[in-house]
Amino acid sequence: MSPALEVVGRESEIDSVRAFLEAVPAGPIALLIEGAIGIGKTMLWREGIADAGERGLQVLTSRPVEAEIALPFAALGDLLGDVPDAALGRLPDPQREALEVALLRAGTKPGGLQRRAVALGVLGALRVLAEDTPLVLAIDDVQWLDPPSADALAFAARRLRDEPVGLLLARRADSSDESRLELETALDPDRLTRLVIGPLDVRSLDRLLRAQLGRQFLRPALLELERVSGGNPFFALELGRALLARHVSVAPGEPLPVPATLNELVRDRLAGIPARAREAALGVSALSRPTVELVAAAATGGAAALEQAAAAGVLEVDEGRVRFSHPLLASVVYAQTPPARRRELHARLAEVVDDPDEQALHLALAASGPDARVAATVEDAARRARARGAPQAAAELWDRARTLTLPDDADAWRRAIEAAECHLEAGDTDRARLLLEEVVARVPEGRERAFALTRLAWVTSFRHGFHDSADLFRAALAEVGDDPAARIEIERGLAWSIHETGDVAAAESHAHAALELAERLGEPGVLASALADMAFFQTIRGRGIPTALIERALELEDTEDEWRSILGRIRPAWVHGMLLQWGGDLDAARSTLTALRDTVLAHGDEHSLGYVVMQLGRAECLAGNWELASHYAAESFEISVQTAQEEQRPFTLALRALVDSHLGRVAETRATTDEGLPLALQVGVLPAHLEMLAIRGFLEHSLGDAREAHRFLGPLPCAVAEAGFGEPALFRFHGDAIETLLALGEHDAATALLAELDEQARATGGVWALTIASRCRALLSAAAGDTDAAYAAVDRAVELHEHLQEPFERGRTLLVRGTLQRRNRKKRPARESLTQALAVFDELGATLWSERARAELRRIGGRAPATPGALTPTEERVAALVTAGRTYREVADVLFISPKTVQWNLSKIYRKLGVRSRAELTAKLAADQTPAVPPVPD
Repeated sequence: MSPALEVVGRESEIDSVRAFLEAVPAGPIALLIEGAIGIGKTMLWREGIADAGERGLQVLTSRPVEAEIALPFAALGDLLGDVPDAALGRLPDPQREALEVALLRAGTKPGGLQRRAVALGVLGALRVLAEDTPLVLAIDDVQWLDPPSADALAFAARRLRDEPVGLLLARRADSSDESRLELETALDPDRLTRLVIGPLDVRSLDRLLRAQLGRQFLRPALLELERVSGGNPFFALELGRALLARHVSVAPGEPLPVPATLNELVRDRLAGIPARAREAALGVSALSRPTVELVAAAATGGAAALEQAAAAGVLEVDEGRVRFSHPLLASVVYAQTPPARRRELHARLAEVVDDPDEQALHLALAASGPDARVAATVEDAARRARARGAPQAAAELWDRARTLTLPDDADAWRRAIEAAECHLEAGDTDRARLLLEEVVARVPEGRERAFALTRLAWVTSFRHGFHDSADLFRAALAEVGDDPAARIEIERGLAWSIHETGDVAAAESHAHAALELAERLGEPGVLASALADMAFFQTIRGRGIPTALIERALELEDTEDEWRSILGRIRPAWVHGMLLQWGGDLDAARSTLTALRDTVLAHGDEHSLGYVVMQLGRAECLAGNWELASHYAAESFEISVQTAQEEQRPFTLALRALVDSHLGRVAETRATTDEGLPLALQVGVLPAHLEMLAIRGFLEHSLGDAREAHRFLGPLPCAVAEAGFGEPALFRFHGDAIETLLALGEHDAATALLAELDEQARATGGVWALTIASRCRALLSAAAGDTDAAYAAVDRAVELHEHLQEPFERGRTLLVRGTLQRRNRKKRPARESLTQALAVFDELGATLWSERARAELRRIGGRAPATPGALTPTEERVAALVTAGRTYREVADVLFISPKTVQWNLSKIYRKLGVRSRAELTAKLAADQTPAVPPVPD
C-alpha cells in the first residue's frame, strides 16, 4: 500500500506529525500515537519517518513484536545496530563497552553486564548522534518493547535537556495500563503530545475503498461498512473485499459477510464466554436500541447473562443502554447464528419491544413466507420511517413488506415502487432501477405500468442520463390514460429531460402543459412543483425572473407533506435558490440553499443532497468564498459517485473546474474539463457541457492566450442560442468572449456580441449582465478611441458592483479601470485602481489575475508596486502566529476563523514565498526582514 493512499482522511493527524517534526530541532520532544489495531497508527508512524527523512533528520527505527519481549536489548539492537563504531568510540570506556555488549558487538566480561552503564551509554550515544543533525527515535508498538531496552531508553530520555532529539512512538490504545512504559512519560508533560487516532468518516472510507479496492460502493453500503467497521480502515477494507467477493449485493437488512481475517480477530473474544452470555449478545445484535430490560427479557439467564457478556469484554452497559464493545462483534454474533434460530429470536423480540416500528421489523424477520397481515403492519412502519427522514430504514421495510406479499397481488408491485423510491433517496440508484425494471417487465400495459415507467424514467435519468429517460417518459405518456396527476409528472419529466439534452423551447411547452393540468387538478403540492418548473424555464429562456410565479409556488409548497426527492417533485425552494443566484442576490441564494440543505439532510435524502450542494457551491464561488466552494465541489462530486448519479457528475466536474480556474489551478482545470466535456454529451446534459466550455475559455483567457480561449468561447454564442438558453448569467461567457475577440482584433464580432448581451440584459434586468455589459462597453469604447465613453461605462460598472455581490468581478472591473487610466497617463488614479484590484485578487487567491494586476502596476513606473511575494494583512497575521509556534486551532481561535481557513491562508503564504514548512517560513521571513506584523490580541 503506497503512503499516498494510506493517509486518506488523516490530514489533521498528518499535520500534528509534521508539527512534531518541525519542533525536533528545539527538542527534546515526544509524540505518542495511540490507536486501536487497524486504525492507522502505524501508517502515521511511517509517514512521520518518511517526512523526517525528507527534512534531513536522522531516524533510528524499531518495530518490536510480542514474541521479542523476552529478548533483552532487542529494541536497542534495532535502534543502534547500524550506528558506526566511530560514534560509539566517543563514549567513555565503561559506557561504550557495556553498550557494545548489549548490542552483541562484544562478548560479556567478568562481573556481568551493568544495566546502568548501558543506559548511560544510550544517553551518550543519543547526544553524540544529535550533535550535528537532529535525531528521531521512531518506535512502533512500544507496548512490546523488551524491558531492558525500555528501561535504558527511559533513563536516557529523562536526562535529555536541550538536545535536538524527538521520540516518535506508537502504541495500541487497547493495551492494558500495566503495559504502559516509563518511556511514554519520561519527558516533561509539556514536551509530550498524545495523538489519539479515531475512526474515519464515511467520506474518507469511501476514498480509501476506491483507492485500495478499485470499486465504488453505493451510499447505503458505505454507511453499513462504516457502521460495522466502526470507522476502522483495516476492518472496512476487509469487509469491502468480502462484499466484492460475493459477486451479488447484500439484500437490505442482511448482515455483511465477515471474512476469515476479521473472524480471527474476534474469535478469541467470543469463544470464551458462556452459552447464556452469548445468547444475551445475540439479543443485543438483533435489537435496534438494546436496553438492559429488553435484553434481560429476551435472553435466557436475564441480567446475569448480560453481566457475564460485559465481564468478558463483549458488551458494554452505560446508563441502561447496551452496546457491543465494537460493532464488528455484533455482525459476527448475528452472522454465525443459523437462520431458523434467528427467526425464533425475532419472534420473541417482537413480543417484548414496545416501539411499533421495531416490532414490525421483528415480525418481518420472524416470518418464513408470505403473510398479508404482517406485510400490512410492515408497510405502516415503512411509511413512518420515511416520514421521519429515514429512507434507508424505510427501503428495508418496504422490501420486507414486498417479500411478504404474494407475487400476483397488486400490492406487491406497489410496494416494490415504494421501496425503489426509498432506495433512491437513500442513494442506492442501482437497487431502485432493478426493482422498477422488474415491475415494468411484470405489470401489463396501462395506468399502473405507466406509473412504474415514470419512476423508472426518473431513475434512468439519474443513472444513465437524459437521452434514455425521455423515451421512457414518452412511453409512460402513451399508457397513462386520463390520470391527471400522473400526466402532470410525466409532462414535467419530459420537460426536464428534453431541456437537459438541449431543446429548451420544447421543454417549456411540456412544462406549460403540466402547469395547465396542475391548475385544473388543484392539488397544492403538485401545483407548487409545476409553478416552480415554469418559473425555471421562463428564466433560462431569457424572459427574466417571474417573481409572481415562484412566490406563488413557495406559498403553496407544503414542507410538511410526505417527502419526495427533489427531481421527483421539484422543490420550489431549490428552483428559488437558482433564480436568486442568476438574479445576482447571492446572499439570499446562499441562505435559501443552506436552509434547503439542512432540510434534505434531516430527511436523509442522499439523492437530492448533491443537487443542493452543487448549487450552494456555485453560489459560494460567485460570492468569493472559494475555500467553502471547493469543499462543496468535492462533496457534490463524492455524492454523485456514491449514489451512482451519472448525469450529475458533469455538473460536479463543472463546479470543481469553476473553483480551480478562479484559483489559477491550470493543470487541474484542464484535466477536469477534458474529462467532463465529452462526458456531458455522453449522458445528455448539454448545460454542463456549455458551462465547461465557458470555464475552460475563462482559464485560457486568464492565462492571456486569446487564441486558445477563443477555441472554447467562440462556439458558445451559437450553441447557446440554438439550444434556446437566453439567460446570460447561466454560462457567463459573454465578458470573456468579448475581451478575447478584442485581443484577437475582431472588433466587429466583439461589438455584435456586446449588442447581444445588451439586449439580454434589458430583457432580463439581471445585474450580472448589466455590469459585464458596462465593463465590456468601456473596453470597446477605449479601442475605438472614445475615452470619455470608456470612463463613463467603467464608472457605471463600478456602481453596479454595489449590487452584484461578486468580489472577483469587481476586481476585474477595477483592473479595467486602472488599465484605462494608465494608458491615459493618469498615474495616481491608475495606481489606486490597480492596487485595489490587486488587493481583491490577493485576498481571494486569484493568482493569475493578481499577476495581471501586478504587471499593470509595473508599467506605471515610479514607486515600486508590491512584490509578488507580498502577503495580505490576513496572511501576515497568520504567518506571525504560525511562526510563533501556534497550532492551527490556536491561530483560528485568535483570529476568529476556522482551522480550515488557517490552512487555506497558510497554503497561499507558502506558495507566495516559495517555502514548504513552518521552519522554512520562519527563516524566509527573518531573511527578508519582513516588517513587524501588527500585534494580534490573544
